[in-house]
Amino acid sequence: MQTPDGQRMDVTIHNTVTPLKHSLDISNQSDLGDLLLQQESAEDLGRERYVETPQAFFWKMSQFQASPGVLNGIFEIASKYPAIVLDLRGNPGGAIETLQHIVGHLFPRDVKISDRIGRKESKPLLAKTEKKPYTGKVVVLIDSKSASSSELFARVMQLEHRGTVIGDASAGAVMEAHHFVVAPGSDSLIFYAFSVTDANLIMADGKSLEGEGVHPDETVLPTAEDLAAGRDPAMARASELVGSKLDPVSAAKLFPFEWPKL
Repeated sequence: MQTPDGQRMDVTIHNTVTPLKHSLDISNQSDLGDLLLQQESAEDLGRERYVETPQAFFWKMSQFQASPGVLNGIFEIASKYPAIVLDLRGNPGGAIETLQHIVGHLFPRDVKISDRIGRKESKPLLAKTEKKPYTGKVVVLIDSKSASSSELFARVMQLEHRGTVIGDASAGAVMEAHHFVVAPGSDSLIFYAFSVTDANLIMADGKSLEGEGVHPDETVLPTAEDLAAGRDPAMARASELVGSKLDPVSAAKLFPFEWPKL
């Protein structure tokens, strides 16, 4: 290994292997319980996380799956603050309906997110404004793993001049797909699923984000030294833009990384 200051060393890593089952039988209560625990763990990692500070409301959104009721509650809290910092780094996207609700909470008018160009028909993808939209400042964080709805949201914020986008270029994976779940078999079922792309999304500037991604207004990336020291320069810059001015170490502690529970 080589340290950030150039020193090299040999390191022996001792690992622990935990054998897991190659398949689960959902007719078996023990296996079914394990499956439910895995699902609960995934749902916990995907929960909405937020931190309130005097200057801003910091929101970590892991995926676009929140219900309208949850979003209404979050924006009711956020309405008390002059700025929102929405962290979409690592967010793979999710439900279009969730995207529409969030956009609707941030604009005093209806907004066209994109034109949906399908195989058989084309139609606009609209977000209708909520009764009491948030009017404060908005900063959005993205990175190379921000995909789908995350990218659409960030680009709408840019095109409508509603917020500042900080971080790295996004994934460039926005085409809509239809998801099919299949369970062949009789006594024993084998579950699998596949997706088929059925629409491209064209933004208000006439361009698709597919294969291109969203380029942030300010590119801010952590260095190797930042990662080793537990610093988050992108979040620190976002906090500076909203007047919070967190140092990179404090910024990294807002939303510490969480490992999946096996």
